[in-house]
Amino acid sequence: MLDLQLASLPEIAAHYQSPEPNWVRANMIISQDGHFVGSSNSSRDLTTEADLKLLLLLRALSDVVLVGASTARLENYRQPKQHADFEFLNRPVPRLVIVSAKLDFDVTSNIFHGGFHRTLIINAGDNFASEELLDVAEVVSVKNDEHFATTLIATLSDLNLVKVTCEGGPTLLSQLLLADVVDEYDLTVSPVKVGGFPSWPAALPSNSNWDQVGSATSGSYEFRRLLLSR
Repeated sequence: MLDLQLASLPEIAAHYQSPEPNWVRANMIISQDGHFVGSSNSSRDLTTEADLKLLLLLRALSDVVLVGASTARLENYRQPKQHADFEFLNRPVPRLVIVSAKLDFDVTSNIFHGGFHRTLIINAGDNFASEELLDVAEVVSVKNDEHFATTLIATLSDLNLVKVTCEGGPTLLSQLLLADVVDEYDLTVSPVKVGGFPSWPAALPSNSNWDQVGSATSGSYEFRRLLLSR
């Protein structure tokens, strides 16, 4: 079992390297009692320094950071930047890709500024992109039907974005899991308890379909690496 507090970044990266060039991973954190967010409706209520370090490393191993629009707003997403700590990977900076059905963005937000690549918006609705949005982002339409998840991943692949890390939200992740397009699920279990009934069980991996191939710890936090049984 890997101890994230003691392991070096190259050791952690080797633990999480994808076995195939085309690879879709989910990276999520849940509370001890199964919630994706804490009392302030943010996953930051659950996280720790080791989890944030792992999140940045998994992004650095990817071509794409994929996230739903609501989660991007609530979690104050920013365009990925180059991190000196990850230069040993010799990989380009990942691109932020946001799935939206409404295209109702604040074009001055950090979602669109300060990073290395233009943000890619996946238009999953019927609205047209405004000129202001097109000035700061690339917008690609993907029909939101029963094939949405597979079409989304195929669209990213056509753009040569083949290593994907999805960070939620639960709606988007549920769609990807239902379509069996997620190859790997990296789940952090926080010791924090939120209380009440957890929601979004469809956004968690089903034990019958997944094999745990790795595990790590950092203090009271548990990190599980699961691969889909194919």
